[in-house]
Amino acid sequence: MASVNSSSPAAPVGSPSSASPTPAQWLRVNAARSGHWPRVAILAAALSTLLLLVQAWAIATIAQRMVIDAADFSTLLVPLLVLPCAFIARGLCARLKTLAGTRAGILVRQSIRAELLQRLGERGPLWARRQHSATLGNRIWDQVDALHGYYADYRPQMMLCALIPLIILVAVFPLNWAAGLILLITGPMIPLNMAMIGWGAKSLQEAQFREMNRLGRHFLDTVRGLPTLKLFGIGRAQAASVERISEDFRRRTMKVLRLAFLSSTALEFFASVSIALLAIYIGFSYLGHFSFGTWDHGLSLFIGLFILVLAPEYYQPLRDLGTHYHAKAEAEAAAEDLIPLLARDAVDGEIPPARGWRPPERLGLRLHQVVARYPGQLRPALDGLDLELRPGETLAVIGPSGAGKTTLLNVLLGFLPIESGSLASDAGEPLADLAREEWQRGLGWVGQRPALIKGNLADNLRLAANGEVDDAALWRALEQAQLKPWARALPRGLDTAIGEGGQPVSGGQARRIALARAFLRDAPLTLLDEPTASLDVESEELVIDALDRLRRGRTLVMLTHRLELLRLADRILVLENGRATACADFATLSAPGGPLAYLAQPRGLQHV
Repeated sequence: MASVNSSSPAAPVGSPSSASPTPAQWLRVNAARSGHWPRVAILAAALSTLLLLVQAWAIATIAQRMVIDAADFSTLLVPLLVLPCAFIARGLCARLKTLAGTRAGILVRQSIRAELLQRLGERGPLWARRQHSATLGNRIWDQVDALHGYYADYRPQMMLCALIPLIILVAVFPLNWAAGLILLITGPMIPLNMAMIGWGAKSLQEAQFREMNRLGRHFLDTVRGLPTLKLFGIGRAQAASVERISEDFRRRTMKVLRLAFLSSTALEFFASVSIALLAIYIGFSYLGHFSFGTWDHGLSLFIGLFILVLAPEYYQPLRDLGTHYHAKAEAEAAAEDLIPLLARDAVDGEIPPARGWRPPERLGLRLHQVVARYPGQLRPALDGLDLELRPGETLAVIGPSGAGKTTLLNVLLGFLPIESGSLASDAGEPLADLAREEWQRGLGWVGQRPALIKGNLADNLRLAANGEVDDAALWRALEQAQLKPWARALPRGLDTAIGEGGQPVSGGQARRIALARAFLRDAPLTLLDEPTASLDVESEELVIDALDRLRRGRTLVMLTHRLELLRLADRILVLENGRATACADFATLSAPGGPLAYLAQPRGLQHV
C-alpha cells in the first residue's frame, strides 16, 4: 500500500529516476514499445528501393534499345515484363511500410496510455481532485495520440534517410562520379532547411497544446455550470466568451498549419533545384560542353536516364522526413507534459514491492500519534491521533466539518501518506512494509457517490470482487444488500445495462449496489463514508438493515452523523481539529455530561 509512516511515503512500484529525461531522450527510450514493426517498415522501404533500381534499369534499357540501338522488339521483352512487376511490387512494399509504421504507433500509444492510467491510479483520488479533468483528458487522449506520427512515420524515416540515399549513391557513383557528387552535396540542404523550420514548429506546437488545454477546461467548466449561467441570465455572454476563445484557438491552429505548408514548399523547392542541377549537368554533357565525371566510358542514354529516374527517389526520403518533422515537434511538445505524469518519482516517495501478503479473515488496526497533512497546508489534518481498532469492531467517526474524518479514511485507504507516527495491523505488522495493492485487497469501500461504470449490473458488481465470481454469488450479494427484488424486475436481470445510457438508478439503489460490492468483496476491513447521506426514509432503512448484516464478522469504520448508525457502532470516535476528543460506546457518550448527551433528551436530534 501507500506507505503510512514518515520514512516511506506512497509511491508506485519501482525506484524513482534521478533526473527527468529530455523529451527527445524520453521519446527514444519509449521506441522499444513498438516491437519489431519499425524494422519491418525499414526493410519494406529498403526492398522498395532495390526494386526501384530494377525499375530504372528497365526504363533506361527500353529507351536505349529503342532510341539509340534500334534493336529488335524481342530484345525488349524482358524489361517490358520486369517493369510492371517492379511497379506492383513497389506498391506492395509501400503498403507494408505504411501498415508496419501504423502498427508501431498504435503499440506505443496503447502502452503509454495504459501506463499513464496506471500512474493516475497510483497517485490516487486526492491528487486527481486537484487536477482539472479536461486537462487530464487532454493528456490521456490528445497528447498520447500526438505521439503516433513520431513513431509511425518520423523514426523509421530517420533510418531511411541514411539507407535509401546510400543505396542510390552506390548505384550511381560507378556510372558517373559527377552525378553522384551532385547528389551527395545537394542532399544535406533539405534536412538543414527542415531543422531550421522545425525549431519554430516545436514552440508553436507547445503553445497549441497549452491553448487546447485552456479551451478544454473552459468548455468543460461552462457545461458544468450551465444551469447556474442560465439561472442568472448570462448564458449568451458565456457563449460569446467560448466563441472568442475558439477563434483564438483557430488562429493558433492556422499558424501551425502555415508553418507546415511552408516547410513542405521549401523542401519541394530545394529538391527541385537539386534535380534541376543534375539534369543540367547531364544535358550539357550530351551537348558536349561537359566531359568530366564519366569514368572514361562516356555518358550514354541508358546511364543518363537511369540516373534521372533515381534522382527524385534520392531526395524523396529527405522530403518525407521534412514532411514528418512536424510530427517530431508535436511529439516533443506532448512529451513535455507526459514526462512528469509518467515519472516514477512524481508520486511521493517509494513503496515496497509486493511480497505475497494476504488479508487475514479478521483485521484490526493500531494508530499511534499519527500526523497527516495535505500538500501545501500548514495545519495538519490529523494531529497526534491514537486509536486501536479491534478485529470485528464497528467504529463510527463523527465530528464537525474539517475535523479530520475524511482524512482518516484517506490514510486508511492508503491515499494520503502520514507525516509521522505509525500505523500497523493488530498483529503488529507495519503497513509501511506492504505494497499498496496488497493492502487494498483487504479493504472494502462504500462512498457517498458510488461510481457506476458503463456496462451491465453484473459488470458493476464484479468490479469489487477479489477474483472470479459466478452469478450465484452476485445474486447472494444483491439479496444481502436488499436489491434482489429490484434486480429480478430488470428487463435482462444481471445483464441489464445500468447508469448512463441504460436502466436509471436512484441514489438509494446506487448506494445499495455499493453495499452489494462490499458483500461480494468480503474484505476484513470495510470503510464507509456517510452511507445514508441524502437518502429518503425508505432507502435509509434498507441501507441500515444491509449495514447491520455487513458488520457481522467484519471490521467497519464509517463516517456518519445519523443516530441510527451510531447505535449500530460498538464505539464512536469524536474528532475535532484533527484530534480525538472522545472514543467510547454510545451509552457512555450520550450519558449526562458526555459529548452526545443531548441525544438522550426527549427532543434529541436524529442527525448529530
